[in-house]
Amino acid sequence: MRHSTLLQRDCRQARRILGLWLWIAVFGVGVWADDLAGSASALPAGLSETERQTLQKETNPKDHLDACLKIGTSRLATAVEAVKQERYETAAQALRIYTGLLDYTHGYTRQTAKEKVRQHMLRKLETTLRQQLPVLEWMVNGMPECHEGCARQALNRARSIRRESLNAYFGGEFLRAGDPPTE
Repeated sequence: MRHSTLLQRDCRQARRILGLWLWIAVFGVGVWADDLAGSASALPAGLSETERQTLQKETNPKDHLDACLKIGTSRLATAVEAVKQERYETAAQALRIYTGLLDYTHGYTRQTAKEKVRQHMLRKLETTLRQQLPVLEWMVNGMPECHEGCARQALNRARSIRRESLNAYFGGEFLRAGDPPTE
């Protein structure tokens, strides 16, 4: 009698574990597929409604890139002004949105179907980031330690995207991860 009770309890636990595993597998695959489908087209969080509408109405890839870069430059300028006025929390928030916009812009640029258009867009993105890197470096040095992480993350992401853009533009490993970027 005792043996059958233990066996029934073990079977119930095994069914629960199997059911939970199946639920996680099915739900996880569904969420993963949604993330893959929506990750490229999802606009970054924190944009104003005007900025969202501007990006959504631009359907031409070059115009969309220009709008992304314009909004990113605006967010970076907002962060610079906030640092000058010692409003570091505002600067950190603007830098978070700027970093999200960089990731979105880079992903959008890499997905453009036509090779010639993509090459032009990668070059424009790289040029813009090259101009913004000194500002980001200044911000890393100008922010207090508690907010410096946002500036450092934005700087590292801008460097990484610039390197990836150069590598995609020129092919292969034009710049390796350990190479210092040229100015």
